[in-house]
Amino acid sequence: AITLCLQWVTQNADAHGQAKRNGPLLWAVIIGFSLYLFALLRLVTVQYTSSLFVMFGVVSEEKFDEFIRTPLSPIIHSVYDWLMTERGGHSPNSYSYRVYEDMTLQFLIWLGTCVFCFTMLWVFTTMCKCCR
Repeated sequence: AITLCLQWVTQNADAHGQAKRNGPLLWAVIIGFSLYLFALLRLVTVQYTSSLFVMFGVVSEEKFDEFIRTPLSPIIHSVYDWLMTERGGHSPNSYSYRVYEDMTLQFLIWLGTCVFCFTMLWVFTTMCKCCR
């Protein structure tokens, strides 16, 4: 994608003209990467405990809790207990379990959302390749 982008921007397409013909695919990759960076900035600047799909109303909060929060809670709690055992207990700089759980859920939600979005981008670009 980077080579395609550089060839397209500099108007120096390869011998087969791929860079000039793949303009829509290039824009899809650029927009996908921009959304990825936006999601990463959102992860480190905003504290949230649900997915964008819940915020936009695609999935209800109850379904989200049922399928994401409830199954992951015991796993997160076990990892937290193991880390506390390895560290020898709480220190003055330790976070509470609730903060650790929220941070872990935020990261997992972010990761899952990015994987979903990039999978959808892959499906879109594959369909575009098949249709041309």
